[in-house]
Amino acid sequence: MRERNAMQAAYARAKGERYAETFRCPGGALCLDFCNSGQGIRGSRQEEWIPTFADLVDWLEAAEALTKSQALRLRADGGEAPQAAQQLLERAIAFREALARVLLARTEGRAPANEDLRLIDAEYARTAPFARLSATDDGFAWTLDSSAAELDAALRPLVESAVSLLTSERLARLRRCGNSTCYWLFLDETKNCSRRWCEMASCGNLMKVRRHRAQQRRSV
Repeated sequence: MRERNAMQAAYARAKGERYAETFRCPGGALCLDFCNSGQGIRGSRQEEWIPTFADLVDWLEAAEALTKSQALRLRADGGEAPQAAQQLLERAIAFREALARVLLARTEGRAPANEDLRLIDAEYARTAPFARLSATDDGFAWTLDSSAAELDAALRPLVESAVSLLTSERLARLRRCGNSTCYWLFLDETKNCSRRWCEMASCGNLMKVRRHRAQQRRSV
């Protein structure tokens, strides 16, 4: 319930932005929500949902991967060093797409490309200095250093989430939407692992209509 409420709050904060869909239909992990922000560029419209460094910081803040003060600091630093901010954005998108390819390969039973794994590995090492071990109600967790000022720090929550998922048992529940034109990734949390769609209201109903029309054509 807490996670659902957090996603609803994130969606409210991001409402009106193209990337708001990642919070309306969450994937179950920060890295999956970030991967799903590439849905626009992978689809027929070829539309990037996070086109600027400011959008990246806004998305991370809405997802509560950054605190308000961290986001303010990154925006200020990005404004003072626009070229570095653009390079960081490009790295973030490259990381997102490499991770998406690895995860999509997993859902299809294929081996991931070695270069994609190496890119994820490189970003994990590059952002490691910004990680801090913190106590939580359930034990301990890696968090972002609250004093980190470098632009690279923006990527650490995404990389940490990705590596955590890739090396956990939860990866067995990874699914891709059953609509062949939808690249939405999510963790199937149903008891019998029966979830097929990003959401029933969109792709689920669309595929039902397609099957119904196909049956009608066969019966003519």
